[in-house]
Amino acid sequence: MAAIIIGMNTPISSFDTLPRDCWLNIDTTQLADNVRRLQAHIGRPVLVAVKGNGYGHGYENAALAFLKGGVKYLGVANLAEGLLLRRAGITAPVLILGGILPHDMAPAAAAGLEFVVFRPDHIAALREIPKTASPVRVHLKIDSGMGRLGCFPNEAAALAQAITAISGVQLAGLSTHFAIASIPGNAHTEGQIDKFEQAIAALAAVGIRPEIIHACNSSGSLYHPRARFDMVRMGIIAYGVRPSAYEGTTIPDGVKTALTWHARITSSKILPKGYKISYGCEYEMPQDGRIGMLQVGYVDGYRRMPKNVNTVLIDGRECPLRGRINMDQCMVDLGDMPDMTGAEIVLLGKQGDKEISVYDLAKRWEDNTYNVYSAIATRVPRRVV
Repeated sequence: MAAIIIGMNTPISSFDTLPRDCWLNIDTTQLADNVRRLQAHIGRPVLVAVKGNGYGHGYENAALAFLKGGVKYLGVANLAEGLLLRRAGITAPVLILGGILPHDMAPAAAAGLEFVVFRPDHIAALREIPKTASPVRVHLKIDSGMGRLGCFPNEAAALAQAITAISGVQLAGLSTHFAIASIPGNAHTEGQIDKFEQAIAALAAVGIRPEIIHACNSSGSLYHPRARFDMVRMGIIAYGVRPSAYEGTTIPDGVKTALTWHARITSSKILPKGYKISYGCEYEMPQDGRIGMLQVGYVDGYRRMPKNVNTVLIDGRECPLRGRINMDQCMVDLGDMPDMTGAEIVLLGKQGDKEISVYDLAKRWEDNTYNVYSAIATRVPRRVV
């Protein structure tokens, strides 16, 4: 990952090349294969979101892998993420998916980043930003029932006409976002598609047809083929994870996860029956046994709550963690194992015939799979395998 420049031009190097006894393995070949399979399955060009540090996989790791897999567009949440990709030397089209304030439009345009617009003050700002060598490409966003970003369908035609009247600005796209596309065939999503089609028709009535009409997120891409239009936007599914826990939903064959989380046992010792472990002394040894220490904690993104739910894989066995998860460390019950100092353990992934999946951690932590990945701290090195 390229160095990030902040403040007074002080470089902060990535942790990815630094030694730690806690790390992620990122299979970038699998990421590339995922998007090849998904594009073949969907039959449309794909924009892949690499926001949130590439859903925990690393901005540059994810972006380069998806581009290698044939993706033409990348998506980010904000201007800062887009600039990071440009600083890493990535020249592919990048769309800022989140809202943008008028004062951020000029630096976005200067970096060749595309962004969404949907308010009259956006139009006014577009008229004022300095001209660039290539047209500034914007996407008109429609709120079809998400209640977040976008104009209403009945406002779309007037805004589109105002955009197309600005010299040096191109209306490259028309988009919307679905609220519950993870449930196949639901009435709300069908209604959103209807409203979005009304906006498309309103633009057509005044002679405007943007280059790219796009509506689908990961779930919409799979479960609502009517809404695939010219391009689909994919997030979590490109990383090999089902976009929904809804029963009956599936992903195409061969689309697999590409991230595993590892650590090493840094020491171990026998503790006697009755010995209390970790902050708060909440766990007491029921009998003599060996406890191992791991250099991973909640600041790394490994959750401390709910309590007493976490396990890791050691030597092909699933072993429970004991006591509170610390900021930087945690303790694992090795039972009757010998001293395993230096042994590699798995927090997320497979070892032998056992597996702790991202779905398992999401269930244990009462969270979603998106947050399991994206909350893994940047201080955990990402190692490409």
